Amino acid sequence: MTKNEVLTTTITLSIDNGSSHVKVIYDHLDCSFIFPNVLAQPFGERFLLMEQGDPLDFLDVQITSPAIESDQYRHVYVGNLAIGDEGILHEIVGDKAVQKKAQRPETMVTLLTAAAYAIAKQNEGAIQKGKKRIKAAVNLGTGLPIREITKFRDEFARKITGGVHSVTFVTTPGFKGVTVEMEFTLPTDISIDDVSGVYDLEATSKSHLSHKGFGIADVGGVDMDIAFFRPGLDLDQRHSTGAKIYLNDALESIRNEVNAQGEELLASTAELTLMLINKEYEIYAEGKVVFDMTSLINKHMRILAEKVLKFARSSWKHVRYANEFWFIGGGAVVLQPWIEKLNAELGLPIRFDTAETSQFRNVRGTFLMLDHALKHENEAAAGSAGKDTADSGSGSD
Repeated sequence: MTKNEVLTTTITLSIDNGSSHVKVIYDHLDCSFIFPNVLAQPFGERFLLMEQGDPLDFLDVQITSPAIESDQYRHVYVGNLAIGDEGILHEIVGDKAVQKKAQRPETMVTLLTAAAYAIAKQNEGAIQKGKKRIKAAVNLGTGLPIREITKFRDEFARKITGGVHSVTFVTTPGFKGVTVEMEFTLPTDISIDDVSGVYDLEATSKSHLSHKGFGIADVGGVDMDIAFFRPGLDLDQRHSTGAKIYLNDALESIRNEVNAQGEELLASTAELTLMLINKEYEIYAEGKVVFDMTSLINKHMRILAEKVLKFARSSWKHVRYANEFWFIGGGAVVLQPWIEKLNAELGLPIRFDTAETSQFRNVRGTFLMLDHALKHENEAAAGSAGKDTADSGSGSD
């Protein structure tokens, strides 16, 4: 195969397009990555001092897709590269947070960028040998919030599967000039985010949820999905619900108050989110603490924790079989200390996922369901082929 020939490949991947971060798993559970859900329209011309560094930190892409109509999303910086850029920044806050995830153009931009990056990583060896064009058949698993699943599932699926999507890495180190053309299939349709997380909890943890009646809340940067399950992991569709909590907007308020000190100490809500997950409340400049966010964070997070707990309890009180309630997701990691303080007075049987895995529950569960569906499909195809061979062999002349 020459360098100019197109490399064709197939990939299995799941994407959790969260309001704060995009999480991805491809090929198997150990192949994962995460980047902030931030876009920027480039301002001026970008110069690389060195064509080195982690490609994930330099996602500079041009996108051609039937699902993206606006020219402002044709050439974008994505993730860490967008943070601090002088161009027009797009984060899922304010008006963006009010929009439906299925309808935000940012959702498709980050989904396509994430898929193209996974494909490039999968074929990194060929790219290093000079390959510049890849055509990929993508078996994709992804989800929507519970409030959107009924009304927007088909529309979202059509955007993803409706034609060929092309992503070119512009200045991205290691992948510069590489174009990835993708056609998607959805073997498990569009899943419900919260339900995917339960699948992974049951499959990989020691919680043994299948024997219990329980509730679970997936707390994100904008939405909180609440689902209830009867014993046997039977989803209770009547009591499952969702609400917008606007965690990202609360973080944006904190960021604005911090930056009002006179300098832009925090570049984005995504940066602040990671600081809260890691419980880093002090901001350093030139090796010294220039701002301690502890009291500011306590004020905003307590208010938000009260809101989240109120939503959970108002749903839970009508479900008599649910003997415990779980919190998962990146937002749950952020809010856990304040929810636990509030619950210390209530004494409710509330459980939290481990911080290390909570943010990846949905994408892991989606991948497990996708992998199971593809294996079942392959087994069925192999069984059918074997039957056909046997039938043809038993025929008489």
